[in-house]
Amino acid sequence: MTSNSKKQNGTITGGTTSQVTKKSGKGGSHGVVTELSAYFTVKPGHEKELRAAALRFGGMLLKSDPKDVQRTGLRDARFVIFNDGRQLMFASSFETDWDPYIDDAIDVVGAEHFVDWMQHTVESEKVVAYIEALGLKKFDKNDPAYDETLKRTSAVVKEVIQSVQTPAVAYFNALSSLTIPQIKKAQHVDEAFQRVLDNPAAQEALQHPALKPLLEQAAD
Repeated sequence: MTSNSKKQNGTITGGTTSQVTKKSGKGGSHGVVTELSAYFTVKPGHEKELRAAALRFGGMLLKSDPKDVQRTGLRDARFVIFNDGRQLMFASSFETDWDPYIDDAIDVVGAEHFVDWMQHTVESEKVVAYIEALGLKKFDKNDPAYDETLKRTSAVVKEVIQSVQTPAVAYFNALSSLTIPQIKKAQHVDEAFQRVLDNPAAQEALQHPALKPLLEQAAD
């Protein structure tokens, strides 16, 4: 499979719809981050229901355990209904490889939450029919066949998403070299160090030459 894609300063440009990689599927990547942009056709008369389902999906992510969301590699997700309610853009960015990203997303989010919004799009009928034929009970993590069910369902979801996925012509992420765990750790270290700086009892220890690099960073 050939492609005229080129990397320039870490940003993929010139993406083609035929390029599929282990890291990003058909999306563009910058550093550890990959973008996903998929465009669906909204079923006639389903715009209102789709909006409600998209809001439920977003609300569910907001209430999810951050550790579970972090496991999927998800950085952000958004639904955009456009073209007078006739089309939907499902977009996200993630840090893991394409296959485990979708696998973990279905595992953490739940197949029923994907069906909730996908049932209102034309292209997703195959996914919805497949999951409904299995029955949601098959997605009970206590079911002995759960892992196999998840694997097969993920394959169908990936197939449908990639059929409507369009890679970004150019993609840039300002924090492309850092993962979410690294960003959060840096934030926590900074908060802890600020508490040390505010503690009068620490002032004498902070005069030690070995701590000069830390103080210089804190001054920036």
